Amino acid sequence: MSKAIEGEISDLVTTQTALGRALGLSQQRIGQLIDEGIVIRDETARNGQVMFFESVRNFFLSRKKTFDDETEPINFWKEKGLHEKAKRELSEIKLRKMRGEVYDASKVEGVLSEILTNFRNRLLGLPAKYAAQLDGKSHDEILSILTTAIEENLNELTDRLESVNFTDDSDIDAENLTDN
Repeated sequence: MSKAIEGEISDLVTTQTALGRALGLSQQRIGQLIDEGIVIRDETARNGQVMFFESVRNFFLSRKKTFDDETEPINFWKEKGLHEKAKRELSEIKLRKMRGEVYDASKVEGVLSEILTNFRNRLLGLPAKYAAQLDGKSHDEILSILTTAIEENLNELTDRLESVNFTDDSDIDAENLTDN
């Protein structure tokens, strides 16, 4: 026996038993879903009636599983919000990259690695470069020569670090700043 729905479908109420039959669930399971907040009681109705539309929607949304935990339901709106937040954060990072405010860690690591490797090699070359010049010199002269050599290398390192440009505009695509 079918009945026409009068009024708003979102306001439709039914008995727990009828909802259980519609969803293929036992009366006990409907009681558990009420306790879990999935099936919603109509506070204005008598005899423990439930909101049909909201309860059915919540039931099917709760049946979707997360990838990590098969027992936890996915909250569509929460996931949508997290997705939008991630897109916004990605757009902000891309914009800051375009402005030269942030750099790719791999680029920074590569450039610094090259600079420090060259610096290391220059320092390791100092003994061979100055050994002959230092032979027969006094303690103070050796200190002066080595200090000057080290300071020159440190100044060169400072100049090199200050002149580094980490930006490589070839991978920044302003047209695709935000992904849909």
